[in-house]
Amino acid sequence: MEAKRLEGKTIAAQLQQKILEKIASFAAAGRPKPCLVAIQTREDPSAVWYINSQEKLAAKLGIDFRRVMPDQVQGEKALIQKVQELSADKKVHGLFISMPLPEGINSEKILLAMDPQKDVEGVHPTSLGLIVLRRGKLIPPTAFAAFTLIKASGVMLRGKKAAIIGQSAIVGRPLQLLLGEARVTTLVCNTGTTDEDIKKIVGASEIVVACSGKPGLVKGAWIKQGAVVIDVGTTEVDGKLQGDVEFDEAVKHAAFITPVPGGVGPLTVTMLMENLMIAYEWQLK
Repeated sequence: MEAKRLEGKTIAAQLQQKILEKIASFAAAGRPKPCLVAIQTREDPSAVWYINSQEKLAAKLGIDFRRVMPDQVQGEKALIQKVQELSADKKVHGLFISMPLPEGINSEKILLAMDPQKDVEGVHPTSLGLIVLRRGKLIPPTAFAAFTLIKASGVMLRGKKAAIIGQSAIVGRPLQLLLGEARVTTLVCNTGTTDEDIKKIVGASEIVVACSGKPGLVKGAWIKQGAVVIDVGTTEVDGKLQGDVEFDEAVKHAAFITPVPGGVGPLTVTMLMENLMIAYEWQLK
């Protein structure tokens, strides 16, 4: 029996409805619309696509959206000034800065210039630190989406073993903390982990999250029978998006699996908007 697909768009639609209801309640109370500002730091196709997706969803949800173009933030000094300006603007509730930054710009300086209460991408040191302290508020959207999809499987998480392939600051590391809070034992594989060890770890895990950005790294035959598989990878190969997991073989072993595309991706932008709602209410306190 093939694995059941965990479709991100289904959960995204449910969350979007809740966001619409929240915004309606804000309006009824005489409060302003939530406002998101996206700073596009370079003409990168993936960054442009992601910001375009934010703009489209913001329009659907009734969120005010503004975009800062690359020519407005050329150089480190100009970018820092813009981030500080927007952080101080009480009419702005969320701030997104497209990464990676242009060469020569120190990302740490840029992030520290941002008000952590407006960090909808969950990348400010304060955001990540609060997750470590079990007081997380603004969680990186991709990690948030992956965790939400794992929970959507309905599988009891406590006591399970999980393999996370990749340890980036926006997926692997925060996801390890989220799973730990759910009492899941996690092993994180990185560039120092051999393929043979990855095979063993994946084979012993009831939950597998692949977020390495390497197409087909996780072989379908490695997947433990009945596992939950979350594929975060989206690499273009021969004009098509391909995940980190060998999907056609993995569906024969897993109980639940996310397709690529259609799994984590559709949920990520919605999670960013969910963070905007959290940031909005945090700033009102």
